Amino acid sequence: MRTCILLLLIFGLTLSLSAQSKTPEINTGQGDYIAKQKVLGKTFSDYFYPGYAYVHRLSERGFVAKIDSVRNEFSKLLSSYQGVLEPAYVTAQQLEIKLYFDKLLINYPTNHEVYTGSAPSKYPLIMKRVAGNLSGFNTPSLLSNDDFTDFVKSFLDFKVNAELNKPVYAGLYNKRLDAMWNLLSVYFKDKKCLDFWRFNYLTGHIDRNGIKNTDSLYAVFRSTCQDTNYLNKMETMYDGYKEGLKDHLVREYKKLGTYGLDLHIFTSDSLNTIQKKPVIIFFHGGSWSEGQPAWHFEACRKYAQKGWVACAVEYRIYGNQGTLPFEAVMDARSAIRWLRKHAQEFNIDTGRIVATGNSAGGHLVLASALAKRWNEKTDDLKYSPVANVLLVNSGVYDLTDEKTSWIRKDLKNKKLVEDISPNYTVDSRMPPTLIIHGKEDQNVPFASAVRFVEKMSAAGNNCQFKPIENGGHFIFFEPKYTPQVFAYRKDFLLKLGYPDNDGE
Repeated sequence: MRTCILLLLIFGLTLSLSAQSKTPEINTGQGDYIAKQKVLGKTFSDYFYPGYAYVHRLSERGFVAKIDSVRNEFSKLLSSYQGVLEPAYVTAQQLEIKLYFDKLLINYPTNHEVYTGSAPSKYPLIMKRVAGNLSGFNTPSLLSNDDFTDFVKSFLDFKVNAELNKPVYAGLYNKRLDAMWNLLSVYFKDKKCLDFWRFNYLTGHIDRNGIKNTDSLYAVFRSTCQDTNYLNKMETMYDGYKEGLKDHLVREYKKLGTYGLDLHIFTSDSLNTIQKKPVIIFFHGGSWSEGQPAWHFEACRKYAQKGWVACAVEYRIYGNQGTLPFEAVMDARSAIRWLRKHAQEFNIDTGRIVATGNSAGGHLVLASALAKRWNEKTDDLKYSPVANVLLVNSGVYDLTDEKTSWIRKDLKNKKLVEDISPNYTVDSRMPPTLIIHGKEDQNVPFASAVRFVEKMSAAGNNCQFKPIENGGHFIFFEPKYTPQVFAYRKDFLLKLGYPDNDGE
């Protein structure tokens, strides 16, 4: 997931460099140093993260000056304690401080472009400042240093954006992974380092986005990696994902150039039955940047056991195809249309289609019904893309705010996102809708959910709102809140006449 996507999660982060200390035994001088470092860290985080957009709008020179002023405070503090600290600890702290603030520098270009809409061709001050770290890229001993590997990831995230501009990646399914894979060969000549980073990026991609169209990279990894531990872990992971595809149907619902998009369809018995079944369609979350249908396979299995047809939808995401939410919206509408068109094949009751999603997936549930201008050219428009019931957990209602700035970065018409923002597109023909949202959600403001419900009610729609007291963004898988979330969903469906379910 690219740096700017992480801005959805980074606000509210509390920095404490001392928390990364690797020294188990702390003497009095070291304890005093850590305590004062924590105070510095909190002062910095209280300024930097709430003002994240502001500081990244500064010029390169202005931003570097801000970071250097804070870096110097940490360095001065360390110097003042140097006489009472172990030399090895001082050396480790010096590297930690350098790498942490160099990481902020290398994150600046992408974030600056997001918040200003401008894209300078070069960042000479920053590149000069971080260049010294590149000499360690082929030092195996540094692979165990979390500060160093964090910097490397940020550096590669910056570099991959330029790599992706090359025509060779156009139209590829896993274009970001393919581009990163090629970069690894450029920067890592040491075999141990190359194996480490290939393992890191391939397993990371599979964990976030699945194994689809990764066979060729997996084959390269198996044939070249010399670390048996990496090989065994990769094989276990890959085989596990393969196994998860065996108990259900996979159907391509749309073709896009060299690749297609799939629906994963779960049903408990033969498709050749007489009784029509309700269907529930899951759209995964992930900031339109990561995610995979497999995240909902277990829920689909449970619904299928209770007599439903359950589907998990694959749609285009930034982390695979480099796309924006507009494409994801079109995919959501295409998927629902495809199910209506093929209802007889799967014994689907087209009057009982439920669409549900978490976070960005919740946005797609709403946008599939509201974003009427966004249709794939290949769609059969005689079939409705609007489900009969909408269930939304921690959804996104407004793509015009600061936290979604990355979506608008390269748009000539910044207002285009209003077309796919539920708070701008509410009408009076919405199906029954359940909105569940945490009052303490730091990723999607609770106020935006309130605004959507108010607009829905004003338009005369059946929209039930279930706020979760003290709930954050991830109420859909936090054990403290999921029983309440599932109970609301189950009750809502039962009252609408749908069969038994667990509310997942």
